[in-house]
Amino acid sequence: MLEEARGGRWDGLSVTIPHKQDALVLADRADPRATRTGAANCLVRASDGRLVAHNTDVEGVTAALAQHGCSLAGSAVLLLGAGGAARAGAVAAREAGASRLWIANRHPSRAIELASAFDGEVLPLTAEALGPTLPRADVVLQATSVGLEAPGDSPLPPGCVLHDRLTVMDMVYRPLRTRFLRDADAAGSRTIDGLWMLVFQGLAQLRLWTGAEAGDDVAPALHEHLAEGG
Repeated sequence: MLEEARGGRWDGLSVTIPHKQDALVLADRADPRATRTGAANCLVRASDGRLVAHNTDVEGVTAALAQHGCSLAGSAVLLLGAGGAARAGAVAAREAGASRLWIANRHPSRAIELASAFDGEVLPLTAEALGPTLPRADVVLQATSVGLEAPGDSPLPPGCVLHDRLTVMDMVYRPLRTRFLRDADAAGSRTIDGLWMLVFQGLAQLRLWTGAEAGDDVAPALHEHLAEGG
């Protein structure tokens, strides 16, 4: 398929898990953001026929937050998870100039690796560690698969309390309103579902392939359409 793309059959390819890391390696060259993230979700055929790896998940995060009036600049960010989606969140936080980045994950070794790459602070995924941190956080980025694999569960351990000054974004979009987002709603937090990230990263890919810039009304219309099961 990659050789067919190099040959001109396609101008680009969209890449999903579990192939994003392979796409970065197999591309002929990579955009710096894809290199920093360690994964590529978009391949673009350049004029010389070579495939260039891009990562639009980072833009998906920042644009989804901006759509809801939130910026990571100067924010204290708590990142839940340490996989590919979490790496996009860490890059977004650091590119925007977040004041602090905490990383909590079930597997400490992965959290340590991610924290060392992005100047973050590792936290155990326990109520004892997260309880004092949540009141100091401005943004929580939920990048684990908990809401997808177990819709009735929360990625936070029992005893953790959200607050009404938080912006909470869950990168899971099926179900659209995860248990975590419902808990955040109940606490008065501003909530952002993962479908916004999906929409904005897709529009970023479209721009890379075609040069077309979507109007301001396109993302909300797409989100509404997809949320209704269209």
